[in-house]
Amino acid sequence: MNEVMKTILSRRSIRKYEQRQLEEQDLQEILKAGSFAPSAMNQQSWHFTVIQSREVIDSIAAAAGKALGRGEPFTPFYNAPTLVLAFGQEDAISPVSDASLALENMFLAAASLGVGSCWVNCVIDFFERTQDGKVMRKTLGIPDGYRCVGSGIFGYPAERPAPKPRREGTVHYIR
Repeated sequence: MNEVMKTILSRRSIRKYEQRQLEEQDLQEILKAGSFAPSAMNQQSWHFTVIQSREVIDSIAAAAGKALGRGEPFTPFYNAPTLVLAFGQEDAISPVSDASLALENMFLAAASLGVGSCWVNCVIDFFERTQDGKVMRKTLGIPDGYRCVGSGIFGYPAERPAPKPRREGTVHYIR
């Protein structure tokens, strides 16, 4: 089996992280992989905000938890040291697909480097549907004209989850 397939089949969402920050070289490789994702008509309509400040990550979690009516403490980022917020240009052909594909490239690149990752979805409702989220967008320097698509957390894993069986019956052939 080739290395790409090994990475795809072995990647798991990580929810426990070491507290050391990503090496800069690992972060840059992960971001580069995202920038080489396929996109509709090669528009590359994504925008990423990389946050490595524990204080800022925790403030986003607290504000999102409060705005979305979640209990305290709300820890959707599992204490990962790096958060990447993914946005797509609203007037692009396919901003959600473009930014989602870029995040997936980042997750696979991270796995190939021994870096853990996990998709975090709650940021969409927070940034798109709440006034606090709209204010936070300005604070974080998110450009106007972009919609939140999701986020990824990244860090060195403090766990190695076992693979779970894949669902059956998800492929239908017409030949």
